[in-house]
Amino acid sequence: MATLLIRTFILFLLAVISVRLMGKRQIGEMQPTELVVTILLSELAAAPMQDLDMPLINSAMSVFLLVALSIICSVLSMRFGRFREAFDGHPAVVINDGVLDQKKMRALRLTVQDLMSSLRQKDVFDIEQVQYAIVETNGTVSVMLKPEYTPLTSSLAGKKAPDDGLPHLVICDGKIIEKALPGVGLDVKLLKKHLKKIGRDESEIMALTYSKNGFGKAIDKK
Repeated sequence: MATLLIRTFILFLLAVISVRLMGKRQIGEMQPTELVVTILLSELAAAPMQDLDMPLINSAMSVFLLVALSIICSVLSMRFGRFREAFDGHPAVVINDGVLDQKKMRALRLTVQDLMSSLRQKDVFDIEQVQYAIVETNGTVSVMLKPEYTPLTSSLAGKKAPDDGLPHLVICDGKIIEKALPGVGLDVKLLKKHLKKIGRDESEIMALTYSKNGFGKAIDKK
């Protein structure tokens, strides 16, 4: 009994340390690679508690290897866009300018009932009120309401709510997202012209968006 208690305590500490090393994320915010590692960690931690003949060091080494792989994947995802897209996928716009994209829905194997459930979690009960809906890489749905259903603020009181369109990320982590430019009517030349106008180089920018009303405010790297 004492051996079981000691092994359980050690494995508990090991699991807590491993999760802390992987970073602070809720289950619903995890990327696919992080979720897989979390599931495997639970299995590796449980096995030595069920089988007292299993060497504890073997489980500990496997746990730390998984954590190391998870951290390596996170670093590579931050540095290389293609690696991030291959492992984590990319966001999918399932409602575009108020129109439901059924082709995208089928590709994601997402039913209308699933989408409605996600919208209700965002306090949206009528799909007709949605201007844009995006399924993020972690499975959550981001929603932008149509202008007439946008909550009224003091700055909009007595004014018609403007439709700024969907902001698209065109620079991320100091790199131009060339695949996103054609979809928003941009090219590298126009983007470079804007960067020259604001006196920035893409390597200095953490994030820059573009929408119907033009470029958003550039967020500089610190």
